[in-house]
Amino acid sequence: MERNYGLQPPIPFSFKSVAGFLLIFIIWQGGTLLWLNLLHTLMPVTRTGLPSLITLYLSFSFLIFGVYVVTRFFFKIPFRVFLFEGKRPDFRKLSVYFAWYFAALILYLLVDIAVHPQAFALHFDPLPWLGVLMVTAPLIFFQSAAEEIMFRGYMYRMFRSSRGGVFGSILVTSLIFALLHGFNPEMLRYGVFGPLYYVLAAFFLGIIAYRTNGLAAPIGIHFATNIFNTSIWGYETSTLENMGLQNIVYRHTLDMRFAFFGIFAIVISYGVFQFFQQKRNRS
Repeated sequence: MERNYGLQPPIPFSFKSVAGFLLIFIIWQGGTLLWLNLLHTLMPVTRTGLPSLITLYLSFSFLIFGVYVVTRFFFKIPFRVFLFEGKRPDFRKLSVYFAWYFAALILYLLVDIAVHPQAFALHFDPLPWLGVLMVTAPLIFFQSAAEEIMFRGYMYRMFRSSRGGVFGSILVTSLIFALLHGFNPEMLRYGVFGPLYYVLAAFFLGIIAYRTNGLAAPIGIHFATNIFNTSIWGYETSTLENMGLQNIVYRHTLDMRFAFFGIFAIVISYGVFQFFQQKRNRS
């Protein structure tokens, strides 16, 4: 391990850091509520369809602003140093992990189609699909980066400084990540596999952040996941259903158990790859 990610610059686990987390959450949720109500009142078109999705993605500005306020004024850490640990953003690592995980999701989709062909319908209209993708892709990246800055940035560092260490930090952060996604239909309608999916996904992102020493790789994976779920396939009861998105295929019913074991297979494959790579580097 080159460095123990999350220690430089440190955010000690203390009353101040917990209060900082609460303040971030208040700025994020309070700002979002005010923003959505204001836009819905002034521009009723933003209440439905694609404009509502764009408005929602822009609200993640409040999350980034909350993290900025707390890190800058509570802990005197310049935001650039907080994001990159004093270095430049690693676009190569972000691109590599985005491409790898996106390819893994495409493979998962092909397997799902092969196993459950009756569950899918082709849903592809090229020009509208491309137009929506061009509008939403930058916003999806922004939203993905904002969540990673919060969970694998601030919260991971905070709990990393506690007695629980690396494992405890990743576990607690993963549980909170799942709880904050608790109102997603995937969490509420599919039994235990909904919560397990979100906990495992967040745990994997925490492992990636630690193994790669930063936020670039988990942002790439998070972006790949969200762009896949908004442009490649759609499914019934999706959180983003009826928000004007265009997909290539549509799954009539989501098999959450199959989705859970799909991401579980990806996580295990990554672990095996890392094991053999580390073994080869030692030899």
